[in-house]
Amino acid sequence: MSPPGDLALRGTAIATDASTDALRPRLDGLADAVADVAAYLHAVEAARGALYLNAEGGDVGGAGTARALLRHVANYLAARDLGLRVARGATMVDVGSGTGALAAWVAAGLGARLHLVDRDPAVRAIATAAFPDVAVHAALSEVAPASAALVTGMEVVEHVAPREQLAFVRALFERVAPGGLLVVSTPDESGYLGGWSGYAPHIGPLDAPALEELLVRATGAQVRVWRFEGDAFHLGPVRRVVHPLANRAWTRCAPVVGPLAQRLARPAAALADRSRDVAGPALNPAVRVVPASAGAGTGLLGVVRAAG
Repeated sequence: MSPPGDLALRGTAIATDASTDALRPRLDGLADAVADVAAYLHAVEAARGALYLNAEGGDVGGAGTARALLRHVANYLAARDLGLRVARGATMVDVGSGTGALAAWVAAGLGARLHLVDRDPAVRAIATAAFPDVAVHAALSEVAPASAALVTGMEVVEHVAPREQLAFVRALFERVAPGGLLVVSTPDESGYLGGWSGYAPHIGPLDAPALEELLVRATGAQVRVWRFEGDAFHLGPVRRVVHPLANRAWTRCAPVVGPLAQRLARPAAALADRSRDVAGPALNPAVRVVPASAGAGTGLLGVVRAAG
């Protein structure tokens, strides 16, 4: 299966800010990464079947637009770049992993043993079928403390109730081995109308200061929070209003249409991509990494280093 969107993404140069900060990820090769993950998405597609769709977004290739896929790949590429510094041949744990395609791609690049953790049994069954050499868990408690050089939680903390987020991040950090890294991404929804995207599963959205405070309180370790700037992370004046209203409408309609919602989601995503191609320029894959206090991009990435 080819990734959604323009295959001309391959080979496009990615802009990054020069920095010597060891906790700053580089996104060089993002366009190639979008193409490279296609084989992993294909494995999930084959294991999933035509109708399954995870309502909480754990099936990255199931209904996402090219924009959504680019966002997810950027997060995991950042984790891969950081992991190459500490986790070659070690162990990686991805929590809230969904079907595991992007984590499996990262782990393959690191030569790392991969553990996936997701609470959805259907998602776990797909991950097990797609990636039989990966350890798949229902709960983080099944993973030994201090056992992983790299622990990732990509776009999952916003699915956790605010009162539970501190304990959640502490549990993540407890799995990080000495000298290892915890990498957490979350969308910054503060620019949307009402400060929320309207996507029902996002019950605990965080802006940059809140994410940094949470990571510092939960870990007591060295923390850096970065912001992703680029087309896929841009929130224009129309989208900031229309997106949350559309999500709220979908939340009301989905229980009524039931299984039909699953059938509609993928064609709707394809239509969104085609509409973009007709209405404007192709999606630009260039993404910059800047300090969280700079810019207005909607992607946040927190990096925590455990003491060695």
